[in-house]
Amino acid sequence: MLNRGVLSLVAVGLLASTVSVGTVKAEENENALARKAIESQVEKPLQKGIINSKTFNQFEKVLKGSQSNSVHRFNKMGRMSSGSSEEDYLIESEYNDDFNSANISSYEKPTIGQLLPLYDVDFYKVEVPQSGVLLVAGETNSYAIDLLFTAVQKDFVENNNLEYLGSEYEDDVEVQAYQAKAGTYYVGVIDTDNDYIDNNTVEDLYAISTGFVDNVKPSKPSVNKVDNNDKVITGKAEANSTVTVKSGSKVLGSAKATSKGTFSIKIAVQKAGTKLTITAKDSSGNVSSSVSVTVLDVVPPSKPTVSKVDNNDKVVTGKAEANSTVTVKNGSKVLGSAKATTNILY
Repeated sequence: MLNRGVLSLVAVGLLASTVSVGTVKAEENENALARKAIESQVEKPLQKGIINSKTFNQFEKVLKGSQSNSVHRFNKMGRMSSGSSEEDYLIESEYNDDFNSANISSYEKPTIGQLLPLYDVDFYKVEVPQSGVLLVAGETNSYAIDLLFTAVQKDFVENNNLEYLGSEYEDDVEVQAYQAKAGTYYVGVIDTDNDYIDNNTVEDLYAISTGFVDNVKPSKPSVNKVDNNDKVITGKAEANSTVTVKSGSKVLGSAKATSKGTFSIKIAVQKAGTKLTITAKDSSGNVSSSVSVTVLDVVPPSKPTVSKVDNNDKVVTGKAEANSTVTVKNGSKVLGSAKATTNILY
C-alpha cells in the first residue's frame, strides 16, 4: 500500500524564510560524478498498472494541497533550524551532498529543499522494507529550477536490486517508479540548468518524497495431505497472509496464517478425489499462485452384499462401493475379481 503524506509544498513566502542555505562541502569533482550519474537516467514512460490514478492523484493532491500551513518554529534569527520539522514536512539539512551525509527520507512527510549554491547536489536515504515498488515524487515552485531526481544504490552500484520502471508527469508533478528489493537506497536531486545560469535564490524551492507499494505476490502455500476423513487443512504460507481453500469456485474456508507462517483451516469433510485449490493473499491484496491437492481416500468401503451362490454358478453377483474392485477367494486362493460399476453392481 502507498504510504501517505507524500508531498506538501506549503506557501512559498513562508517556506522561503525557513530554509537555511548550508555550506556545501563536497568537492566539485564529487558533484560532477553525482550529477553525471543522476543525469544518465533515460526518460521512460511508466506502463499502465504500476501506478493507478488514485495513487498518482494522492501524490498530486498532497503536493499541491495545503497553502494554509504556517511556520511557527522560528529561532531567534527568524529562521527554522536546519533539519527541523513541521507537522506536514521536513526541511533539508546541509551538508547532504554525498551518500554518507544523506538526509533521512520519511514515507510520512515530504522534504522541502534548495539547490544552492551552484552545482549543489542533495541526497536522501530511503529504506525499502520489503520487495515492491519504490515511488519517488518531486515538484518545484520555481522556473529557476530544472528539477531532476533519481533513485540509486550507494556509490551508484548497478544490479537487479533496483530497476527503473519509468515515470509519469502531470501538472508539474513527476512520479518515478522503481522495482526494488528490500534494502537501503538513495535519492539524488540536482538542478540541471545550473550549467547555464546561477539564478537560484532562497525563495526557489523543491519538494521531494517517497512512497512504497507492495506489488509482490506471496509464494504459493505448501499444504499437508488431505484425506476424506479430514475436517482441517494445515500447511505453511506467507506470515500473516489470508489463506483460502476452494473446491471449484466454492469457498470451503479461510484463515490467517500466523506470524510464523503456519495455517489451519476448518472445512467440511470432502469426498475422495475432490480437487482443492489453496491460495494466500497478503495485506496489500496480492494473491499467490494456487496450489492444488486431491483429497485422498483412506476410508474403507462398506462390506459388499452378495447374491446367493450354488454349485451350478459360474458367476458371483452382488453390490459394492462404486468403482471398487471386488475379489472372491476360497481360503487364500483368489477365484476371481472384477471392478464394480458406477451403479455399485459387480
